[in-house]
Amino acid sequence: MKRGFLRRRAPRRAAAALAVVLLAAGCGNAAEDHELADVVRAGPVDDLGLRTGKPYDGTKIRLLICCNTTAQFLGIQDRTSAEFTKRTGIEVEWANIPYESFLQKIVAESALGTGTYDLVAWTDAFGASVRLGVQPLDGVMERAGMTLEDYPPPFREAATAGDPGTTYGLPFRGYAYSMYYRQDVYEKFGFEPPETWDEYFGQLAELKESSPRHPIAGQYGRGSGQNLFTWLSMLWSNGGELFDADGNVAFTSPQGVQATEKYIEMIRKGYSPRASANWNETDATQSLEQGRADTVLTWTWQYDDFTNPNKVAPEVAENVRAAQIPGWEGKERVPYGMTWLMGVLRSSEKQGAAWEYLKWVSNAKTERAVALDKSKPDQATSISVHTSNMLDPEVNAANGGIPKLQYEALRNGRVIPTSINWPQFQDTLEVAINRMAHGGDVRSELDAAAARIKKIEETGG
Repeated sequence: MKRGFLRRRAPRRAAAALAVVLLAAGCGNAAEDHELADVVRAGPVDDLGLRTGKPYDGTKIRLLICCNTTAQFLGIQDRTSAEFTKRTGIEVEWANIPYESFLQKIVAESALGTGTYDLVAWTDAFGASVRLGVQPLDGVMERAGMTLEDYPPPFREAATAGDPGTTYGLPFRGYAYSMYYRQDVYEKFGFEPPETWDEYFGQLAELKESSPRHPIAGQYGRGSGQNLFTWLSMLWSNGGELFDADGNVAFTSPQGVQATEKYIEMIRKGYSPRASANWNETDATQSLEQGRADTVLTWTWQYDDFTNPNKVAPEVAENVRAAQIPGWEGKERVPYGMTWLMGVLRSSEKQGAAWEYLKWVSNAKTERAVALDKSKPDQATSISVHTSNMLDPEVNAANGGIPKLQYEALRNGRVIPTSINWPQFQDTLEVAINRMAHGGDVRSELDAAAARIKKIEETGG
């Protein structure tokens, strides 16, 4: 699935419940007592840190992942056979799982350890559910001279899967929440990319009066927590939090209420169309792509679609530009940063070969080659997770400056708290936001969501 990543709510709840039960029971698998550093072979390596002499020649490993038609994933898969397998003799199968059942599948595989897969990929929100079944990487990373220093802070945090001080996965795809706008429209109105939400809302008001398009294409519908992306960025930038240091709900604070009211104001004042009360990410981004919106708030990876004349209206491809999302007057901008991690499953009997692939996939040189390769439009990607690549002039020139924009955003970026209950928390919050978009009182809905989350924490649902 290229985007949207819609999920059904019931499987998420079932997966979270399964993970809670298994964690409480201390369930694991046969390989759990072995550190990865004790399993993999040591020896001389090449310029990419891969073992020389092909010690795993003829080995076939399987990666559990979803959404393998994403442009970046397609590019990595092509290079896997052409470069990685050629160097190592290791064959890699990407076993694609539909996103709707992905969480349930990775929780079951991590907890029960069937041995079907050797590596698993997950989004940061699933870290607490996955870490039971993946190998800590600190030992093998130290032996290989690898660190997390070349990743921005949100990605380093996500790599710990909620267990500070331990690395369970390495980032290989990640992005920042950002703002896209029509440069031709902004030039016509004499606008510059807004620094603050007040400045942005002033622009939206002018566009509403004079532009034939939607000033902004919002996404307030339920599904995959997508209506939380903008809200979280506004909440954090205003000094609000989801939870306080003691784990108590904190989004009902004055800062939380103010941020939420501002977010809902976009649709209540008609800056985002009334229909966006039911829109998801795809609905919103397609509104910009089809020339029906002047701005949209979304992920940096969307640049690849927005600038593709084969996918969007020509005037959009020629004029779309990206900027950091606005912030609050006198406060730091704190955008949401999301990442995909990859780790080695404890139950794998081929952990040495799996570690070789993880080293290659997460290598900055591999990432750079994919980011620079524009020979196949369906594999072209502007996304980098290594700071060195995000600041690389050649990588930026090939990708419209998106890597550096992402670097600037992620210096203060945040990730959602890693919790086994996050899928249920997310369901609760997205329902509250959707109700507000349909006219519900902001304060009342926040209070109701807080009560529901407290119940989930106390009773498991």
